[in-house]
Amino acid sequence: MKKSFLLLSFLLLALTPALFAQNASENIPGGVREGDKVELPYQTVYFEGGENVLFDNGPLVTLPGGGCAGGDASILDGNVGGHTLFGWNVNHGAAPGTNFYIADDFTSTAAWNIDSVRFFTYQTGATTSTITGVYVQIWNGPPDSGGVVVWGDLTTNRMVRTYLSNMYRAQNTTPTDCTRRIQIVTATINANLPAGTYWIQWGITGTSTSGPWQPPVTIQGVAVTGNAKQKTATGWVNALNGTTSPNGAPFIIYGNAGAACPVEPPTNPNPANNATNVSINPGNATWTNGAGTTKVKVFFGPAGNMQQVYSGNAISQIAIPGPLQYSTTYNWRVRCENDTCGVDGPVWSFTTMADPLIQVLINEPFPNLNNWTPAGPLGLTNWSANASANAGGTAPELRMSWTPSFNGASYIKSIQLNGPVGLPLQGSYRRFFDWYANPSGTFGLAITYDDGTTYTPLNQVVDPTGNVGPELVNFTFSLTQSEFKLAFFFNGNSFNNDNIFFDDLLVQYIIPVELTSFTATAIGNDVQLNWSTATEKNNQGFEIQRSNGGEYQVVGFISGNGTTVQPQQYSFVDKNVNAGKFTYRLKQIDFNGQFEYSPEIEVDVIGVREFSLAQNYPNPFNPTTTLSFNLAVDSKVSLKIFDVLGQEIMTLMNETKTAGTHNVTFDASKLNSGVYFYRIDAFGVDGQKFTDVKKMILNK
Repeated sequence: MKKSFLLLSFLLLALTPALFAQNASENIPGGVREGDKVELPYQTVYFEGGENVLFDNGPLVTLPGGGCAGGDASILDGNVGGHTLFGWNVNHGAAPGTNFYIADDFTSTAAWNIDSVRFFTYQTGATTSTITGVYVQIWNGPPDSGGVVVWGDLTTNRMVRTYLSNMYRAQNTTPTDCTRRIQIVTATINANLPAGTYWIQWGITGTSTSGPWQPPVTIQGVAVTGNAKQKTATGWVNALNGTTSPNGAPFIIYGNAGAACPVEPPTNPNPANNATNVSINPGNATWTNGAGTTKVKVFFGPAGNMQQVYSGNAISQIAIPGPLQYSTTYNWRVRCENDTCGVDGPVWSFTTMADPLIQVLINEPFPNLNNWTPAGPLGLTNWSANASANAGGTAPELRMSWTPSFNGASYIKSIQLNGPVGLPLQGSYRRFFDWYANPSGTFGLAITYDDGTTYTPLNQVVDPTGNVGPELVNFTFSLTQSEFKLAFFFNGNSFNNDNIFFDDLLVQYIIPVELTSFTATAIGNDVQLNWSTATEKNNQGFEIQRSNGGEYQVVGFISGNGTTVQPQQYSFVDKNVNAGKFTYRLKQIDFNGQFEYSPEIEVDVIGVREFSLAQNYPNPFNPTTTLSFNLAVDSKVSLKIFDVLGQEIMTLMNETKTAGTHNVTFDASKLNSGVYFYRIDAFGVDGQKFTDVKKMILNK
């Protein structure tokens, strides 16, 4: 393993050819021989067909209907040719310089217009589609002996779709095993190749920490099924199943034979390719059709799941259905066609803006340790940003080395962070603990409010008896002080682990509905409630509740504005309230049923005893506001609007009203911004007269 065995391990590695694969056996001896290509009269996917298939390098399924839950199985049979292989590593997303690829050959007897290629992969344990990318290039000969790349590259993500199939990779002893479900990945190619023999190379990325893995071409009872090659950190090697059985890798090429299609591909996408911070309501997508285009097909959807959204006459724009999801990458593609052929455009992508109501306190991928300080008291030199991806993310990552060994506590602290006290914070990070011996020690993430004098663990594992991870850890916590630091730590004998890895630390919180004001005003026997919010998240609305010393009673409901970062103003009138002292509160309810109560406010309701004119609300306003007045007795009421020169603008009311409180809505949408006045003239049935004037501001 390590320590006293390190020298022996290095010697063995130096003398043993490396093949990176997921095997049924634990060890993979080296030693290979070239196998002849087996011509296969089968298709990779049973009953798959169609006039657009140019080449099929299958098969893959050997037990139709005999796999997990009645699905199809691709059987690893250890009784055939010493087979031990579930799949080869094709992880394009591994640490730089250690990416893995598969290559296999195909022969065309005429010019081919290749539209797309379908690949087959899996990530152990995945129950949903986890593939995020496929990277493809085509060689005019073997990639390890004289071939030259004639199309593609390993930097462009060619994936247009991925989905779970009904196929499973399993051993003959456990054919219904469900842990290795095959995912199908389609890559757009758009290449015209003259007749000849080519090699297609591909690597795949996914969100799971397993693989991605490439299952081999599988034929029942056949040991040698092809001549694929695998690219590892040390170069190309023959792709073996076991130690002596070369195998092929299944893929399907789609397109048509003949001269290149005269239609040119589309260009000039908007949103631009790889655009970021795009609005969740982006409006129209636009592009320029290629020369010769008379018809188009448009595809759109989240990355890896594009769907056709249009097929018809040539258009150059289409509405993007909003609102989209925050912080999500979307793909779109346009296919330009004439009456006989077509050309797929490149897959364009854009990423939407981050949710403005999610505040990130720290997002650390550990490119370096600029934001971190080893704090010991031991192991000060053991912490580093390491060019590896053992925790399940991407390189580099944080590593605590076992050497130089120490026995005690070692911390590495973040820079000072600031957050809201009392609100729930959501955190996550990746980790991998490489166990060596017991007792293995305690490791995890802690928080300190006093710069490391004391630490409180937020998440920890105590004395594991085996490897932990690679895994993504989620946790929640609340702050007791606004200023704090986070710290990864280990406490124990470092000799008893083979290094600890951490990566992708994220701590964030959701801004709740932020109530900035809440007031209550008695106007006669009515209570005018006004409140405002600075931001809202998932806000269904407000339930208005009233109490006169006993239990609260619901007196109304006002709908909220969902999610917004714009200030919002609300009002509600509780009418015909008896005289007395009352307490009001708001019950803010989310769409998911969660709720919070506002602070309570008190108001004395005296009842209408005199004439009065209230200040309009809101003020300033745009473009509407509410004017309220009280009448001590039934009265003939005139309510008029004047400008700053005293000229009458309009009459809002000229009629008899009953005693009590009255509200009138004033709509100034046709007026210019400025100062205006409103005047009331009331003539009571008992001979009383009342006149009052107030100022209001229209702010457009």
